[in-house]
Amino acid sequence: MADLVVKDLADLSSTLKALVAQFQGALGLEEEFRDEWGQANANQSMSVFADNWTHNRYNLEEDMGGYADKVAEVDKAWAEAETDLANSMESQ
Repeated sequence: MADLVVKDLADLSSTLKALVAQFQGALGLEEEFRDEWGQANANQSMSVFADNWTHNRYNLEEDMGGYADKVAEVDKAWAEAETDLANSMESQ
């Protein structure tokens, strides 16, 4: 009988958390280049876009962070179940 294998859950959780960190750092870049946007109308348009993106980025951060936490919980539960299963097989 083939073994049931669950891989990469910890890596997925870690990657999602790294993405959240990158999103959180994006606000600094947004502010850093604000003076480089040029004319007043272009500057205003980019400012509106950046402000909207800030709100949407926050929602993405929350969603990805929550998903990362759930994946980490599944990974932990799987590791515990796998250990319990291995222990029960050894005792038989």
